[in-house]
Amino acid sequence: MSPLLLLSLIGCGDKETDSAVTDTTDTTDTTDTTDTTDTTDTDTTDTGDQAPLQATGWSLHPDHGSLAYVTWEQDFDGEASVRFTVDGMTHTTPARATSAGSNQQLIVGIPYGKTASWVVTVTDLAEAVEYSASGEDIATEGLPSDFPVPVVTASSPDKWLSDGNYLLTSINEDDGGWTQGTYWTFIMDRQGQVVWANETPQSNWTLFAQVSVTGDHILWDEATKWSQFDSGAASTVHRVYLDAEIEELATPGLHHAFVQLPDETLVWGSKYHHSTEALVEMSLDDREIDVLWTCGDSWESVTYCESNGLFYVEATNSFLYSFYTNNSLVEVDRDSGESMWWAGMVDNGYEFDPEDHQFDWQHGVSYTDTGSLLVSTRYNTESSGNTTMLREYTVDQKTGVLTSIWEYDPGIHAGTNGDAWRLDNGNTLHVIGSAGHVVEVTPEGEEVWHVTFNDNFLMGRGELIEDLYTLVSPE
Repeated sequence: MSPLLLLSLIGCGDKETDSAVTDTTDTTDTTDTTDTTDTTDTDTTDTGDQAPLQATGWSLHPDHGSLAYVTWEQDFDGEASVRFTVDGMTHTTPARATSAGSNQQLIVGIPYGKTASWVVTVTDLAEAVEYSASGEDIATEGLPSDFPVPVVTASSPDKWLSDGNYLLTSINEDDGGWTQGTYWTFIMDRQGQVVWANETPQSNWTLFAQVSVTGDHILWDEATKWSQFDSGAASTVHRVYLDAEIEELATPGLHHAFVQLPDETLVWGSKYHHSTEALVEMSLDDREIDVLWTCGDSWESVTYCESNGLFYVEATNSFLYSFYTNNSLVEVDRDSGESMWWAGMVDNGYEFDPEDHQFDWQHGVSYTDTGSLLVSTRYNTESSGNTTMLREYTVDQKTGVLTSIWEYDPGIHAGTNGDAWRLDNGNTLHVIGSAGHVVEVTPEGEEVWHVTFNDNFLMGRGELIEDLYTLVSPE
């Protein structure tokens, strides 16, 4: 086998936002790199024959100023990866097959307003030779000027969810709680640095951004009920990669929570399909919308309702469905459309043990893997007034009792909204709604990660992500 050969070349960087880079190379004594938008050439001295690998430049994504494309030329077929370093932390893109000629790699994970050095490494598999070439540092755009700035106030990396490297959530850039404004779907790293952001157009609302059930793209909601006051008639859900939109789906009536089922069917609470509220579903195959349940027809003694939470229970093909209008939640059978049980302020519901542990103004309802019920709930303390805390209950459907088994009070009050998830390591993720805080807490009540936006910015659903490269377009 041939010996391992390591060549380091200096490429030149394109600071424009178009992804195309055109390179002109003089094989006698200079190497020129020219961007079709930026007419400034950068030359490097060539002391001999042209190298088999040359880094040729970089450019920013036209719509997302934290995403960058790096480009290079190679004389052989091989396998390539790009290593980039930001603030002393090094990341590597997944290895992929590349061909002789021009090649390009999308870089994700660089925060806004940062520079990153980069090196492309390509292995000539036929010759068992590895080549490397470095390019001029990437410089991402600054964070949008009105975007709320996150600040990390607690951090214990050894106690985090080990594969929870990034947080996907949403936020209104205008403070004031439940209010109109400019909403953003965004991803930040564990250092509290925003690495991807998408603005919701026309002052519409985004509250339930999530990774699709297929794990390869993001769903974000564009709700119009609170911006156009149309009962959500023009609401949509966007299916997007980080670098490209797949499609926009009409979801009339969507105003708050939605979920995606394992077969990719979308389900949401609709203010468009019934005079009270309907739970509806839409298959991505035929785009037909079916009504599964309505609170006016299917929930004992309830004549009006408006939801704030929805969770699909795959084991029983049912939904936990939460309503702020009556401080109650109900479990709905998907097949029959029946109300299986409910608890809260609606008559004839399940009881609470102890009685003073009833949830109130609950959000972020879900079942944990052990079958317990987890909620973010308002709680009034004698010493400090209202807080927004986590509560966990066992649900005994034989006795009709919710028994409180765990709680955590961060001492922070959100006037509205909130989200709660039990993580695989036993920790709990709590997005404290309009208070503008995110906390990861251990079962013992230790905050191992705490991010604040230092004002009452309304935040939506939150989800931890391991790898951003699973969310880029296959192209």
